[in-house]
Amino acid sequence: MSSEVEADPLSFSDCQTIRQAREKVVKTLKNIGIERVEVRREADLIIEHVTRLSAVERELKLDESLAAEARQELETILRRRVKREPLQYCLGYGWFMGMRVAVQPGVFIPRTDTETLCDLTTKRLLNMGITGELRVLEVGVGSGCISVAMLREISNLQVFGVDVSQDALDAARLNARAYDVSSRLTLSRCDFREFSLSGFHAIVSNPPYIPKPIFDNLEPEVRDFEPSQALIGWGEDGMDFYRLFAKFALPKLIPPFGFAAVEVGDGQSEPVMKIMRSAGMNRVECIEDVNGLPRVVVAGIA
Repeated sequence: MSSEVEADPLSFSDCQTIRQAREKVVKTLKNIGIERVEVRREADLIIEHVTRLSAVERELKLDESLAAEARQELETILRRRVKREPLQYCLGYGWFMGMRVAVQPGVFIPRTDTETLCDLTTKRLLNMGITGELRVLEVGVGSGCISVAMLREISNLQVFGVDVSQDALDAARLNARAYDVSSRLTLSRCDFREFSLSGFHAIVSNPPYIPKPIFDNLEPEVRDFEPSQALIGWGEDGMDFYRLFAKFALPKLIPPFGFAAVEVGDGQSEPVMKIMRSAGMNRVECIEDVNGLPRVVVAGIA
């Protein structure tokens, strides 16, 4: 039997420069099956995180030495990532609408797709031309990314965010403080059906809508690590959230100009529009995302 100890494949002790470290990160990510188009992007994000260098600075300093502390942090991150834990959890943050958003295990990770919902709601609120207080309810506030992004753009906005997850509410508070909008964000831990306030100019939600059979076959980063309650659609057909939203949330709108905006999944836009119309909404439309896919259903009363 050989007395030699096998080298630790996740040790960065042999990486003296930033370039060497980046190449090892790339190789590690490829070996665990990360999609080819994502490998370089992830590797650069990880290197930028541990070196605290911008993308431009990183490229200029590729052949400079890598500090011991950075090598240790790289190992810690990669040991989590090789288990297919989402990169955002490994780093402690993701990105949304140009903001760095704090997330941790137990909190739904913001998606680029949801920027359509946020951008649309923000623009419609601004177009109302209201100079007094604007009131918005976010159902399922999660990390607070949507609410915080809107609050940064609209100075007379007050947002009320509800969620059943304490982890999510903790993250939302942290992100609100980071962008100095805490005084205009009121958070409540409750089921939205129990939320008593009303009189909102808009109600926004990115609800759980993925059918269970599809969820079970998603990539391990989502299936095994993100909170299933924020992802799996309610009821046998995965559409019960929208039915309950129509029953309990829509009556909280201020007529006639109040509106609701909800994100939808593949094949759900038409059924959700029908649910909204059945609830008395007569201004119902679907907005596509940047990829041309039906993504947001908007409903109001003319």
